[in-house]
Amino acid sequence: MSIKLYHLNSQSIRVAVAAVGALAVVAAIFVAKWGFAHSAAVRSDMVEVASLAADIAPDDPQTHYVLAILSEKTFVTEDLERAVLEFEKAAALSPNNYILWLDLGRARERNGDRPGAERALRKALDLAPNYSRVQWALGNTLLRQGKNEDAFAEIRKAVAGDAAYTNSAATTAWQIFDGDIAQVRTAIGDSNRANASLATLLTGKKRFDEAFAIWETLPADEKKTSLKETGDLLYRQLIEAGKYRFASRIGEQNAATQNSSGITNGGFEEPVTVQTSNIFSWQIAEGASSRIGPTDRQKHGGNYSLLLSFGQATKSIRQIAQTIVVEPGRSYVFELYYRSDLKTQAKLKWEILSAAHGKVIAATEPLASASDWMLARSTFTVPEDIDGVTIRFVAEGCDPANCLISGNMWFDDFALKASN
Repeated sequence: MSIKLYHLNSQSIRVAVAAVGALAVVAAIFVAKWGFAHSAAVRSDMVEVASLAADIAPDDPQTHYVLAILSEKTFVTEDLERAVLEFEKAAALSPNNYILWLDLGRARERNGDRPGAERALRKALDLAPNYSRVQWALGNTLLRQGKNEDAFAEIRKAVAGDAAYTNSAATTAWQIFDGDIAQVRTAIGDSNRANASLATLLTGKKRFDEAFAIWETLPADEKKTSLKETGDLLYRQLIEAGKYRFASRIGEQNAATQNSSGITNGGFEEPVTVQTSNIFSWQIAEGASSRIGPTDRQKHGGNYSLLLSFGQATKSIRQIAQTIVVEPGRSYVFELYYRSDLKTQAKLKWEILSAAHGKVIAATEPLASASDWMLARSTFTVPEDIDGVTIRFVAEGCDPANCLISGNMWFDDFALKASN
């Protein structure tokens, strides 16, 4: 392969080549400075470094954007003002980037310039008209200016596009309209998800009847799918509030509980587990002090009973309990069958307590320590202020931590029947 040599005989050509070379060097230096400044800004967590990067590369929107973000974090008044200026520079250098206009709007809002915030956010909305985060930010800025109708128009769009905003939208509307449900619904929309959020909000405000009425209007299939998380939250809220009738109904609808009208699995024909979040089924405390579980060797009815085996000398008993929905003011008969072969000085019995308050309402007579299958019973009237009771197995007459019990006991056929 031959090599060609070019001779530059003209003075003008030499000058031109030198100029091109100089421009290339300048361009290389500029690119290097820009790249260094950009990289330094992106990686920096210090205002001083970001400020230097912005000075080195003043035409790079990223350096100004990073400087703005870091300036906001100092919470110094001068830095907050500087942050707005840097966001403005970044947006001016990259006017088609909606994120820059969004953050500029938020910065102006925090700095007290609500009209300026609205202008920036409307620019962001022009660039990203279907983005929920932009709609949400603009809606809240409009609210703070008293433009409620325009504000909730944007908020409804945000909620429709991203369900994560639903609860916040309901809370905001509740505050704006002072708990007027009709106005809240108009503001946030009448969608199933919005109504579900409103139900949880009403529960938190102790307006239980209204919350349950709204929840009952929602589609059953959605309660087990798209609204299940909200239903689980509502269920927990109602349990904490001591509203067991509403809680049990919602639990059944979203498959969190089984039927809780009466004692669940009173004959122990279904599996019994130690750990369960369903208070309307058997709750058995963990522990090694005694063995508890279904058995088919002794039973009063059906195929199984519940065996409590205390071994040679157990010093404590594991709690067995279940919460049951009842009607306030109504009288009930609580019954169970038991068989025992025990040695103990403790008095063993079943108590009925208020599920909400823990106050003992009634109890069976002490159970015989040695017997074939026998019936234990207690009659009680539910106080007017509760709709749930808890039955539990207890030992009395000795120190619970040092209560010696040996032998076995079996339980079967629990029932709770209304007597009037």
